[in-house]
Amino acid sequence: MNEAPSLRWLVLGNVVAMNFLVTGMAWTYVVVIVTPILDDLGLGLRDWGRLWSGLSMGALLGALPAGALGDRFGVHKVVAFGALAMAATLALRGLGGGFGTVLAAMVLYGVTLSLVSANLPKALGTWFPPEQLGLANGVALGGNGGGQGLAAFAAPLALAHVGGWRGLTFGLAVAVTALALVWAVSVRDRAQAPASGPATGIFAGLGAVLRIREVWLVAASYFFFLAGYLGVVAYLPTYLVTVRGLAPAEAGGMLTIVLASYVAGSLVLPGLSDRIGLRRMVYAPGILLAGVMVFASSAFVGPPLVGIMVIWGVSAGAIALVFAVPLELPNVGHALAGSAIGATLMAGFLGGFVSPMLGLALAEGSPRLAFLFWAGCYALSALFFWLLPETGRARRA
Repeated sequence: MNEAPSLRWLVLGNVVAMNFLVTGMAWTYVVVIVTPILDDLGLGLRDWGRLWSGLSMGALLGALPAGALGDRFGVHKVVAFGALAMAATLALRGLGGGFGTVLAAMVLYGVTLSLVSANLPKALGTWFPPEQLGLANGVALGGNGGGQGLAAFAAPLALAHVGGWRGLTFGLAVAVTALALVWAVSVRDRAQAPASGPATGIFAGLGAVLRIREVWLVAASYFFFLAGYLGVVAYLPTYLVTVRGLAPAEAGGMLTIVLASYVAGSLVLPGLSDRIGLRRMVYAPGILLAGVMVFASSAFVGPPLVGIMVIWGVSAGAIALVFAVPLELPNVGHALAGSAIGATLMAGFLGGFVSPMLGLALAEGSPRLAFLFWAGCYALSALFFWLLPETGRARRA
């Protein structure tokens, strides 16, 4: 970590930008413009559940090889390629004329999303020292929350000015392409980051991390977190409009409040974890509180709902620690970080694939039961993280 600190912050700036646009805006904008998409394609709400789950299925399929490719070839090449491929899938989505084409585009988008997402934490881990790793991941995921929040607020407003949902999708494809080129020319791997050896080393790395119990616990924690988050975020705006009587703009605003608060939580909670040297004591209470707020969001409107959104978003900022812990595990470290994070993402997107379908099926009979299901997912995420050994610097105390 003796190289120029300016390089470290350049990498962080690029990671934040990637999270803001690529894994933030380009991922989330569709959840607040569901009705125009379905009306244009002649589809129903159940079809939307399958389309949204298709994204997670693609990310699930791509996560393990994505992390292994980062270990083998370095994050510089893999992230740049992944972002360029993502732009192509967005363009395909914008051209889609029916359910099958759009579903294929969503699945392929998920694959490219995993190529980027699995390797951004590895980029931070190779450039930042352990005492700054939690904060660096928090700042990076703050960019993700900012991008999602802006998409939730701006996407419905932009439709009339950019040619509808298709024009918005093409615009995002162009922006992602530009950011991929910026990454390609401004970010480089540290000398020791790319793994060497024959191609079979990819599979050896995957095999190694899948034999580590702690990796399974981290993966289980992210499985339940993303199951809870992707489930509730796919339904919350629709629930607030159709059941609680909010206007569509107000419902989108509530999601924006959650995500804006998440940015603040991503800056505060991982930094607090670095400062006190503990991971579990920050993550478990934070995610458990977020789960309580998920259920409470189904029961209130008006100012109480705003407060619930704020608490939910801030407490969920602890999720950044999931991506710091693999780099701190003695049997993982930098060499296998991509594979470990890929396994974690694979588990998370498996949860994200299953949860919307289960939760929306519950919501048809009892919306409150669906919110209880998603809140329970958050609680299980906290439990599995608590079962991990402490990896913070205070562990020796």
